[in-house]
Amino acid sequence: MAREEGVGSLWRGVWPNSMRALLMTASQLASYDQFKRMLLRTESLGMKDDLTTHFTASCLAGFVATTICSPVDVIKTRVMSAKDKSGLGKLLVDIYRKEGLGWMFKGWVPSFIRLGPHTIVTFLFLEQHKKWYRKFKDAEQ
Repeated sequence: MAREEGVGSLWRGVWPNSMRALLMTASQLASYDQFKRMLLRTESLGMKDDLTTHFTASCLAGFVATTICSPVDVIKTRVMSAKDKSGLGKLLVDIYRKEGLGWMFKGWVPSFIRLGPHTIVTFLFLEQHKKWYRKFKDAEQ
């Protein structure tokens, strides 16, 4: 790749990938906390701070994160596979002209199939870790 397209081509897609990572982390963390709080406060649901609540909140957080990151995923893929160096603006205009607004959610389902379980496992592990840590800290005092 460096030989054919130049050394700079090795860093193609770094900016969209960094933006995706930022959006992913922020959307997962913020939405998980909000969904968990909402589930616990909604008395008609009768949910307690347990695995069911953590699972539900993390599924919803995965849905939000996938939806927020989908346009950036598409852009990242298109930038990294682009042969011409016309710029991001032109790339977005061309995509919109050819595909309309639907381009933003191409590949959403496979992304959710990958990201959903990842988000669930991450937050279930986090909640169990917090539980064990509190138990350990109480036993220490």
